[in-house]
Amino acid sequence: MKIANLKYGLIAIAGLGVSANASAALTCEDIVFSPEAFAAYESVDKACLEMVDRNGMTYAKLTARVVAQTASGTHLRYRHADGQLGPSHLSTAPNDFETMMSGKPVKMVDLAVRQQINIYVGSKYWVDPTLLVEEAIIEEMVEEEMVEEAIVEEIIEEEMEAELPTTAGPLPWLALFGSLFLIIGGALRYSRKQ
Repeated sequence: MKIANLKYGLIAIAGLGVSANASAALTCEDIVFSPEAFAAYESVDKACLEMVDRNGMTYAKLTARVVAQTASGTHLRYRHADGQLGPSHLSTAPNDFETMMSGKPVKMVDLAVRQQINIYVGSKYWVDPTLLVEEAIIEEMVEEEMVEEAIVEEIIEEEMEAELPTTAGPLPWLALFGSLFLIIGGALRYSRKQ
């Protein structure tokens, strides 16, 4: 069992080394977008151009062009990684959503048609699969430890069962029957005197 712990420990250390290298050079191919990201744009995985670090956080960078401003909202065409523009897509951002243009906030409805914007998708909307592998390894190690603990507890219980003394003998039954006979004898004597 200790060999299994050593094996899983080495796998975990190797996984941590892989993830440290992977996070240093994370690419769009390395991440998996969440269902919320796909709900916002169905081809978000094709539109991811690169991974960038901004203010200590890692973001997936997308580029889009404003194609129309209508009463229903802002229509965008995302540039895919192959250079082609995707189909027109109605943005799900609220009308009062602001973007930063030249360091100044601009409302989404005030963006000009044919204006190109960069969209940075935070880690809330994507997952690094190497982290999922690490979590699976850690869960497997925890399960292995739980199984080992259960086996040890079972062995201890079996040893305790073998060592338990046999305290329940016939003496309590004899005392019970003796008391019963005394009560019956006393009741008979009382009934004869009356």
